[in-house]
Amino acid sequence: MPVRWFAQADPGLLARRGLVCVLVLGAMAGVMILGWDQPVREALGRFGKSGFGHAWGVSAYWMGLGGVQLAVAAAFIALAIWARSFRWRAIGINCLWAVAISGIMVQVIKHLVGRARPRTGMAANMLVGFSLDSDMHSFPSGHAATSFALAAWLTSRCPQCGVLFYGLAGYIAMGRIISGSHYASDVLGGMALGLMVGWALDFRRRTKEVAT
Repeated sequence: MPVRWFAQADPGLLARRGLVCVLVLGAMAGVMILGWDQPVREALGRFGKSGFGHAWGVSAYWMGLGGVQLAVAAAFIALAIWARSFRWRAIGINCLWAVAISGIMVQVIKHLVGRARPRTGMAANMLVGFSLDSDMHSFPSGHAATSFALAAWLTSRCPQCGVLFYGLAGYIAMGRIISGSHYASDVLGGMALGLMVGWALDFRRRTKEVAT
């Protein structure tokens, strides 16, 4: 990684992004330590039983599926190639990387941690370690991770649409709690991971631009 990049980098940008990651991880730890996972899950779970809450949970599930996000990114790349736009093709390719990298990292962590999902009825702090059982793959939320990875990357390329990108990511992440699939700390953990992946891709882009 070129040392000269750091001389030209925006220290304020790096500091802000680093602070956001620290705050999100701190919130995740706080929720776990204070035992707020179960109360939040119960409160949002009651909302999830309503018609609107159920629709939110279902729509968030499909919008946040890695396969769906990859398909949308692939279609975006195909459209960019047809339009002969190198810039948008590069953005689309990095969307694929954002989903793939964050998704793989999530699966590794899920299998190693083995946290019981809310639907199992087990304690919120139940960790069994390595497991192939999907009911033990609560932490972190894959939907939150891939969605925030996409939001972070896309916002770095199109800042004026940041509210839309992060709003959609937040909608998907919240839907996973409402549907009872994840605890709040699972979503916060996925959010932190996704942000780091998306911003790492932007860091790589900036590094390549300086190198050339």
